[in-house]
Amino acid sequence: MNTCWELFVAASLAGLAAAAPQPVTSEIASAVSSATAAAASALPTVLGDWPSLSDIEHKLDISSSDDLSSISTSALLIPSYANYTPSGWNVRFYGLAYKLPNVSTDSLDSLIDGLKTDNLNDTQKALLQNRTQDLASIPVPHANLSAVVYANGSAVTSTSGIALPTADDVGEFDFFETISGLHDNYTQTTAVQTGILDVTGPGNGTAILVPQSGISVVSDIDDVLRITKVFVPNEGLYNSFVQPYVNVPGIAELFSHWLQTLPGVAFHYDTTTPVELTRTYVEYLFNNFPLGSLEMRPINLTEPSQILDARQNSLVRLFETFPNRKFVLVGDTSSSTLLSAYPQIATLFPSQLACIFVRNTSATDSDDQLPYDTRAFRNVSSDRYFFYRAPEGAGQCVNSSIPQNVTFGEQGGVVGHSSGAAPGARVSVPGAAVAAVLAAFILL
Repeated sequence: MNTCWELFVAASLAGLAAAAPQPVTSEIASAVSSATAAAASALPTVLGDWPSLSDIEHKLDISSSDDLSSISTSALLIPSYANYTPSGWNVRFYGLAYKLPNVSTDSLDSLIDGLKTDNLNDTQKALLQNRTQDLASIPVPHANLSAVVYANGSAVTSTSGIALPTADDVGEFDFFETISGLHDNYTQTTAVQTGILDVTGPGNGTAILVPQSGISVVSDIDDVLRITKVFVPNEGLYNSFVQPYVNVPGIAELFSHWLQTLPGVAFHYDTTTPVELTRTYVEYLFNNFPLGSLEMRPINLTEPSQILDARQNSLVRLFETFPNRKFVLVGDTSSSTLLSAYPQIATLFPSQLACIFVRNTSATDSDDQLPYDTRAFRNVSSDRYFFYRAPEGAGQCVNSSIPQNVTFGEQGGVVGHSSGAAPGARVSVPGAAVAAVLAAFILL
């Protein structure tokens, strides 16, 4: 079996130590904004028109703050990352302060436009209830929170914690705090435990201490890590809320192989699924894939252009936080967001990009009849991206045995199926060797 790390060590890590940090610039922000705006009108979403915060409050019949006054504040900590500084590790505290009223399952189901819940068996009903219960989360604006950090079971902050900056007007917080008690400069990815004080729950989380150099794998989740079929909206909803999650074949084994072989590897999972569904995603991810950080959609973003900007901004922030690491980006052709975002990131951070892997869902699933647009790849070097249809047989970023046929325009869908022009469409699938890459979704 080809070893995946040969790709990165031989081709992508060349000159790694010489890679210079890239500062935040207005030019980057401008490029990101123009790229995301261009693609905003074409985004499908498995969740339909995701309700705004006011819509949720109305549908759940939460008429005033009085309805929430007797409910204690809870806090959600999303798995985050940290970078090393001479003063200690700079830990990201990222999450939501909220209250969770007691509402009926029927009321929760009503938040998901288009989801049919008739004739479900007991297993499906239980999954639906488990996956929708957090949809009733009502943010606590301007919450004041304190955080603690534990490493190897011992506190590295004071018992009274460290005061975080105030949450925003929809209860979200996203801040870096330097923890002086974390001072070892790890060369391998290490996890520490984080927590929020004085809340009813859950209030606990994980931060990944990511080494200054190494390989970072950034992966979308649905229709690569798990089978969702975002390109079939009704089935995508069903697979998201009432069916057991099913891994894309070979992906879990691939990630396990990368975990064992890639130097200083770190995993970062990125989705535009709304933040209210974080718990369900965390449970799935870390029961099947390596521990890593997670990026969710901010709570009150509903417009496609806002969501695109949020995804681009999160990627820019990640690259700027780790200027001496190489990045592998994984996505799929059913995600308009990533087909725009990844090429832009490649242009903005060329010295940090190892490879972009894109699963061609148009070639792998006959239900995907939607065309996709590859024109954004025109400005990316052809040795830095690879379209594939199965996570086997591709142990390098360029595999000449697998025709790409990228037309730098609209392709795939019905046209792609009939003409055979879809990138990666002729790759053979040797059932045993796992040595390639993943794919994506995003609920967009």
